Parts: sequence; structure tokens; C-alpha cells
Amino acid sequence: MPQVIEYPPVGADARAAVGALARVCKETSDGEPFRELRARLRAAGWWDRDRPLAALRVLGAGGKTITRSPFMVALAEAATEDVQLQLVGDRLFDLNPILWKVILELVAQRPLPKGELYKHLGSFAYPGKVPSRPDFDTWLALGVAVGALRQLGVAMMPGANVARWAQRAAALELDELVAEDRPEPEPELPAGDDAAAPEAPAASADTAAVIAQVATGPGDALPPQLRHLAAAPLPSPRGERGERGGGGPRPVPASRFAAGFSDELRAETAARIAAWWGEARVPSRAPAPADFGFDTEQWVENADELLYRVAVAAALAFRLDAETDGVVAAFKALDAAGVLADLYHGTVPTELPAQVDARALMLASLAARRCAEAPELAAALDGRATAADAFDTLDAALGRGLFRIELLWMLRTLGQLGVVRWDDLPAFTALPFRLVRDTLFRLGFLDTPYAADAPALLAAARAARAAVAPPPAP
Repeated sequence: MPQVIEYPPVGADARAAVGALARVCKETSDGEPFRELRARLRAAGWWDRDRPLAALRVLGAGGKTITRSPFMVALAEAATEDVQLQLVGDRLFDLNPILWKVILELVAQRPLPKGELYKHLGSFAYPGKVPSRPDFDTWLALGVAVGALRQLGVAMMPGANVARWAQRAAALELDELVAEDRPEPEPELPAGDDAAAPEAPAASADTAAVIAQVATGPGDALPPQLRHLAAAPLPSPRGERGERGGGGPRPVPASRFAAGFSDELRAETAARIAAWWGEARVPSRAPAPADFGFDTEQWVENADELLYRVAVAAALAFRLDAETDGVVAAFKALDAAGVLADLYHGTVPTELPAQVDARALMLASLAARRCAEAPELAAALDGRATAADAFDTLDAALGRGLFRIELLWMLRTLGQLGVVRWDDLPAFTALPFRLVRDTLFRLGFLDTPYAADAPALLAAARAARAAVAPPPAP
């Protein structure tokens, strides 16, 4: 049986979201192009541009032209709202019966807070795959909407319609469910049909114009770490020869792409990128460990506290929406006020000066809480044989809905400090922003620009490293 752990956003009113999904199914016909379904899902609030498969898994449909799944047909033909809610509950049960069985049995014993339920999922007692906390909250909201659960204050308890699914859950054995774990076939996401991605630039536009277009256009804004490139006078990566007969490399003939992206073509692309970037000579504005006051001696004296501070710096770098100077200033303000030390030791800060940013304080608090749940994390990293193992360790401790690309930034920072030295560390130090993933996808280094989970993000980081530093020939 499948274990789907990603769910599309449903907003504050999950019951209304179920009705909106039913309208999508009623308005969808077999044979329609995918973009029509996507537009309806977006209007209904069920579309997540960063995780498009989440909604398609629930519907059980995808592809360039839509063929409605039995679930979509049944939901479209549902005569009443109660029937709609039952159908959605049944579908969610079928997508992850392990999660349903465990949660329904827990709340049947006594009302439990959401946090305690999620803590159980993260323990050794839960045999299934663990959703992120935001996905789990969405699942709980849908469970309340369909009547399987009821919320009383902060606690969850059985809902009015729980018997429908409790009977199904009681007939299942956890050991058998785990042994028979077979995911459903993934719905097809048509390649090149992502309206959410920035529009592909014209071939003759230079890089600076492309970056400026993306930064000011309707697509994703440039991340703070890359905004300085919008005004940089970068030369065209195509060179001058292909456009005006100058001395740059000749463009790759379009005929070479007919059979897809071969290893030879990707290697040639990587060499061109490396040569172009070397000539561009754009100074890096990425924050260095010394900017935050990190040094190797701190790792020797108290590795766990240094790791916590690196986690805070990572959170600020990616969540504060500020460029390097602003990120470093926010970190130093927290440090100077003693907030970082207080949070690390589990005490309430005594004073909060005016220069302490409220959002920075919140991010530091979240990092402190997650680090406190993973004691001896630094020692665990030290004991890992490869960067891949270390990344999995960091993801288990600090991922789960909190950190994503930040984990790669943390590994890169630890590598810059010289406290970790795995042979495969370079593959974990590229930062695959959405703009980077879009570019890698267009150049053939990635099969999809989406990164819905840590493994997909890691694959993008490896692809980014391969795009600029191809492995040496054996």
C-alpha cells in the first residue's frame, strides 16, 4: 500500500477546500490539456508550484492530456457535500493507510495535541514514512474536514464520522502494511508545461538582461544571495561569434539536441559555463564563516553550539529576505544581545534591544528548538563516513519541514571551516535555488526543476556541481 506524505495546501478552511476540489473534478473533462487542469487547481487553491505532484497524487491524474481517475469521476458525480467529504476521506485513507491507522488508534485512547501526535511519528514506534510538520498539519486539517477527527482546543480526538475509517483501520495489520508498501505510479507531470517557471529568455539576450528580467518579472524573484547579479555587466555566455561573428565559441547546432542531452553534450556545456564564468570574474558576495565569527577553535571547544549558530546563520540567510550585509547584521545583533547563548542553553533572554529583528529572533528560536531535539548532533556528523551520510543526519535532525536548501549551506560552511573533510563534500556545497534548477533543467542536467523533498534537492545540488565542474576522465 502507498505512503503518500505530501499534501497540497488547503488554506484555513479545509472543508471549503474539499468543495473546491469537487468543482475542479466536475469542470474537468477527459482529453483536456494539462494546463486546463492546472489552472483550475490553482484557482481552487490546491496547486503548489514547488510541489505540483502533491495535488496530482490526490487526484490520481496527470499527463499532457487528462484522463480522469475513478476518484475524480466519483467526486464529480457526488450529489451532496457529505458524499464529497466521504470520498475525499476514502481517497486520503487509500493514499496512506499506515498514517490513518496509527493516528486514529492514538486519538481513540485519549485526546492528544498535534505536537504530541507528530512526536510519535518521529519515534521508533512509528513504522511508516514521516511527513513534514506542515504536511502533517494539512493532513490533520483534512481529517477534521471529512469528520475523521475533531479538534478540541489544541488537542485532536475522534470525529463524528470516524467509524467509517476506524473500521477499515482496525482490519489492517501494521506489519503487513509495511511489508506491502508499494507506492502508486507517480502521475506524469508534462515536461516544459510549467507556467509557474520564469519564461525562457530569448537566445540572443545577454545574461544580465535575463537575470534582470527574472528579478523584475512575474516569476520567482531572485534570492537575496543573487540579486547583485541583476546589475552586473556580465557578457553573454553564448559568446560573440555566434551573434556578430566575433571570437567567442560557436553556438551548438540545434540538430545536436534531437536525440536528447548526451553525456558528451553536457560535458561540452559544462566546459563552456566554466570558461564563461572564469572570464566574467564576478566577485562572490556570499557570507563567509568569518563574517559570523565562526572559527575552527569553536568546533573543538563546543561543536554542538557552533553547529547551532551555523543553523541560525543558515536560517537568516534563506528566510530573512536580506542580502549578506543584512543577514550578518541580524546575526551579530542577536549574538551581541546574548540571545543566541540564551536560546542555546534553554533560557529566556532577559533583554531584547531594539536592534534585534523580530523575525530573526523567531528563526533563531526555531533553530534552537530543533537543535535541542537532536543532542550530540555534531558528534553524529563527526562519526559519518561520507557527506551523503552527514546530509541524511542533518536532514533527519533539522529537516522535517524546517530546513531544506539550508542543509547544503550548513555543510558548505562546515567545509569552509575545515572541520569536515569528506571526499564527496564538494557535491553537497552547490546551492540549487529555483532559478538555478530551472537553468539546469533547460540545459539537460536535471530531469525536473522541482525539488519537493531533500533527495530531489540533493540531486539538484549534484547536478549544479557537475554543470560547472565535470568529473575528471578516468
